[in-house]
Amino acid sequence: VARLGLPAVLTAGGLAGMLYTRSVSPYTAGGYPLCPIYALTGLYCPGCGTARCLHSLLNGDVGAAFAANPLLPPLLLLLALGFGRWVWLRWKGERFVLNPPNWVAIALAVVTLLYTIARNLPGLELLRP
Repeated sequence: VARLGLPAVLTAGGLAGMLYTRSVSPYTAGGYPLCPIYALTGLYCPGCGTARCLHSLLNGDVGAAFAANPLLPPLLLLLALGFGRWVWLRWKGERFVLNPPNWVAIALAVVTLLYTIARNLPGLELLRP
């Protein structure tokens, strides 16, 4: 049972964050800070639209979530699967070792960079939050 203390604390914190994000709309002013990169440069970073994406997902609007930030839902799914595996292995008393091949980090960096560039190009408004 002691092995599940950290996962329980992280789950409780995640649930509290989800409750806030679900109930406070990012579509009205004042609930969330403005993206500093967008505020300073006028460019969309890879995280722009995250609050709207999470709010939409937590309220069951998957289409609006993908419209706000199409990169985030698949990443959240991978994160949830990784967290679930970590909790499962911790419950069994085993250690979770994350050791992906180098190409995974490189591919993630390239996809993020290309996504950031694409969402700021004229004609690709569909990728903007």
